[in-house]
Amino acid sequence: MNNTQINETSELSLFSETKRQYKETNKMLLMFHIMFIIPELILSPKHMFVINIVSILFYLYGFKIIEKSKYNLILYAHLTLAEILIYTFCCIIIFGWQCGFQYWLFALVSSFLKDYVAPEKTKGKINSSIHILVFVIAGIFIGTYLIHKYVDIPFADHPSDTLVTIMVVVNAFLSFLAVGAFTRIYTEQMEYKYLTLYHMADYDQLTGLGNRYYMNDLLMQEENIGGEDNRYSLAMVDIDHFKKVNDTYGHDNGDAVLCEISQILSRNASDELKVGRWGGEEFLIIGTHNMSYKEFQKRLEKIRVEVEEHIFAIADTTIRCTISIGAAHYIEGCGIKCIMKDADANLYIAKNSGRNKIIA
Repeated sequence: MNNTQINETSELSLFSETKRQYKETNKMLLMFHIMFIIPELILSPKHMFVINIVSILFYLYGFKIIEKSKYNLILYAHLTLAEILIYTFCCIIIFGWQCGFQYWLFALVSSFLKDYVAPEKTKGKINSSIHILVFVIAGIFIGTYLIHKYVDIPFADHPSDTLVTIMVVVNAFLSFLAVGAFTRIYTEQMEYKYLTLYHMADYDQLTGLGNRYYMNDLLMQEENIGGEDNRYSLAMVDIDHFKKVNDTYGHDNGDAVLCEISQILSRNASDELKVGRWGGEEFLIIGTHNMSYKEFQKRLEKIRVEVEEHIFAIADTTIRCTISIGAAHYIEGCGIKCIMKDADANLYIAKNSGRNKIIA
């Protein structure tokens, strides 16, 4: 599987997981409204019961919205936010400020986090939507307070002190629960994006091997071990006559050869043997301080033979390729640049003395 396929699989997996989360949220909100049908029918004004029925119908239709595409998830999130704001406004107006429904507004401020994972939004659109959301929530908060304080609502309900206490506790709990839900979704999505960027920064897009930056970091780790244990090895690997492959069969088939050789290298990689793409048709192999130089050369020979015996099926034909390898080992007083220079010099000797060999 190449890097593009991996990215597509990861994106599909992310969409499936996000869709599952939205379904769970939709089910939870639907159950919330269903639970309050009977209490509202008995204790509340009839218009609150009607509003609740409308909300139930919305969440029943929400399952259909979620199923369509990843962009519909963003649409669903916006519609759900609007429904909660309208429902909250109605609850504050009907039941009064003292019942704690305004706590939901503070919880909804955290819902702006969803914009950071919206695939179609630019930074400008995100900032704009956050500002609009904050002003809308602040407007509802201040507006409902002023209405409750100075306006006599004819259809308002006046619950008992016991019911008011219950409502305050429940609303406070639901508000904290909502903040936790939004934070969880945001954290999971941002973690995925971080891992994606981390992979892009450290791994070669074509072959999936560690790139130059990643291999440099590994070399620095080995260099910093210090003492007598600092006995790492490295090898520069170059594909023989690779330019001829590109010129004869095209760069797409040249890329296919690179990927197949990368797979051979990956199969031979281990905790003691690290492989990466250094650039172009060159690869870097690192033998950590836990591997002797003799064992390192033995593993390099195994890789060389595997490449030599491998049949590359490209452009409706088959070809064979070989590699030349220049290896070097740590010696006291010789740092990374020195070892790299020795390995590169040995690679030059290998390529100019017949190729398909290891010079160590």
